[in-house]
Amino acid sequence: MKSRIEIIELTLRDNLNIHKLIIEDQGHLHKGHKAAKEGKMHLKISIVSNDFKDISPIQRHQKVYSVLGEFLKDELHALSLELKTIEELKII
Repeated sequence: MKSRIEIIELTLRDNLNIHKLIIEDQGHLHKGHKAAKEGKMHLKISIVSNDFKDISPIQRHQKVYSVLGEFLKDELHALSLELKTIEELKII
């Protein structure tokens, strides 16, 4: 059986043209919080994809939120996103 993070990774890979993907569980930073006690996840997701080319940071977030919509309803409490294109990654 796949973990919730593995399912989120597959969902992202199925819906975005991903060059690089890192999903970090940050639940340990939120121990004791009500949402953590309810089993909701706190994740940091970094994605490098040319799907983000020529769109604003807000539109990039909206694109990821639309892909993860079902998870946001029930399983994710906190989501931190770092979204770049391949060209933006090379600049760093």
